[in-house]
Amino acid sequence: MKQLFQFAMLAAAAACSCAHAQAPQPQPDMVAPAMMSAPMHPDPYIPPAMRKPPRDGASGPVLQYQAMQKLKKRFEEADLDGSGSLSREEAHKAGLGFVEKNFDHIDTAQRGVVNFEDLKAFIIQRREEARSR
Repeated sequence: MKQLFQFAMLAAAAACSCAHAQAPQPQPDMVAPAMMSAPMHPDPYIPPAMRKPPRDGASGPVLQYQAMQKLKKRFEEADLDGSGSLSREEAHKAGLGFVEKNFDHIDTAQRGVVNFEDLKAFIIQRREEARSR
């Protein structure tokens, strides 16, 4: 019985290797350009020495400005009543979880609404606190 099991395992392994050998291998000219340019790393972590800078040459302050502009656009889109401020409910409906989660900390004046300047001040404060650690 043991010999029969070993023979079955050997036959299955041979069948798999034969099927793999018969599978068509992609030719270099058939590979998608995106796949050719992607680095072949077995681990998704890329060491700092191998990281590439952003293509547009943007650095820290430029990236921060771009991120703030995107956030401002999302904030304005979330302001359904056009008041220039968001209630907790508007933030929730717009999917601005960060604003909803930190609403009480952003709303330092306890008005029940936050404007973009309040949000910006909160983000800057958090960044400074993180740097001081």
